[in-house]
Amino acid sequence: MHSERHAGGSLPSTLLFGLSAILLVICIVYAPGEAFHASGQGLSIWWRVVFPALLPFLVLTEILLASGFAHGLGVLLEPLTRRGLGLPGSYAWVLPLGLTAGFPAAASASASLYKQGKITALEAERMASTAHFGSPMLLVVVIGTGYMSRPELGLFLLAVHWLSGIAAGVTLHLLSSGTRSLRKTGSVAPKASPKPTVSRFRLAAVQMEDARIADGRSFGKLLGDAVSAGVQTLMTVGGYMIIFAVVIHVLLSALPDIIPAYSVAGALEIHLGTHAVAETAMPPAIVSALLGAFLGWSGICAYLQVRAVLKPVGLGSALFLVNRLIHGAYAYVLTLLLWRPLTRLLPGTLPANAETGYAVIRSGEGMGFPIPEWKQIAGLIQMQFSLFFLLITGILILSLITRKRSS
Repeated sequence: MHSERHAGGSLPSTLLFGLSAILLVICIVYAPGEAFHASGQGLSIWWRVVFPALLPFLVLTEILLASGFAHGLGVLLEPLTRRGLGLPGSYAWVLPLGLTAGFPAAASASASLYKQGKITALEAERMASTAHFGSPMLLVVVIGTGYMSRPELGLFLLAVHWLSGIAAGVTLHLLSSGTRSLRKTGSVAPKASPKPTVSRFRLAAVQMEDARIADGRSFGKLLGDAVSAGVQTLMTVGGYMIIFAVVIHVLLSALPDIIPAYSVAGALEIHLGTHAVAETAMPPAIVSALLGAFLGWSGICAYLQVRAVLKPVGLGSALFLVNRLIHGAYAYVLTLLLWRPLTRLLPGTLPANAETGYAVIRSGEGMGFPIPEWKQIAGLIQMQFSLFFLLITGILILSLITRKRSS
């Protein structure tokens, strides 16, 4: 099945790669000065925003998988995730990972689970698409504080981003053929849920021990492999971001003024796209709605990042594009619906956020792209880890409450 997938998609992939390479060369030759500044901008965004926000979680993912923690947690949460989204229990930790770490952390975790034979191909593709979110650092600090100078607006965008993403995942589940076809699809036959002859906690402990023994690596070897894999993934992400920064800058200088700059940048790359939207003179509600839509869509650059993670293990990305369209549409509508009631509450309920003193620096002379300082980043990484474990704890408690009520 893997070979068929690769064979079917080899020609379009080759053509896309070739056209992209030609377009990049044309952009650099057409405007070398713009290309140089744009590449510096893309590098700054990657190094100061994406790299510190994502690397710890990529390393954590590998450790949790190898230690068996993710598999044990999946056994505990299987009834909740199967009932709600038709997905295995491991989704209950992949989702918090995507919510807190940002993309492509969820895609990387889904691909790892699929390689281990724990989930089917369709399950992995759905998990990667429905757990794809922007990081809180991007929404609250970079967009809310850096672009809009309103931290409370970043919190509002984060809430809408999460709600619309979860709603898109539920919609995708309802539009799919159901759990029966999901269990029949893929190269790995899914295991039936074990009979409750023993407690689910005991089954979780057994799964954790089996996964740890099957991995067999020492902690030192595991840590080295995790860091190496995480850095390799981030290098791929950084390469795409630099290339798209160059393409966007050259396209905007070449296209006629009748085409809005934010539409081109937002369709291609999320960091530059949201920055272009934030600089427009449209009403705040429309600006926020467009920000939500572009964040849900994530950009072609994010799609290629996820595709670079999924394709080597034989996973497709069609569901990912469908979910991105649904997510973006939901975010646009939800932002407009919630704008008036929530903006009345935010100034009164969150006054302290305006005084948190988020320092913002420029990514280069004359480039005008604000990015956070390193002291900010350290505090935000701590916040992301706390949020990650808080979400897992909340989902676990919800699962226990649901199980008690059903019994």
